[in-house]
Amino acid sequence: MNRYALIESSVVTNVILWDGNTEMWQPPEGTTAVEVTADAGPAYIGGTYVDGHFTLPPDSTE
Repeated sequence: MNRYALIESSVVTNVILWDGNTEMWQPPEGTTAVEVTADAGPAYIGGTYVDGHFTLPPDSTE
């Protein structure tokens, strides 16, 4: 099992553990599953995924 971020319109909507087997499960329509790797950086719900890299979500205290 690997960590995958579910991406919708460049925004991380969820982070899941998944074996990548699309015969058993597929991401919901309009969502893309992207494997979270060291090269891409950590994925956080509310953050973004652009050009192969994850970014932190906006600071909600501002």
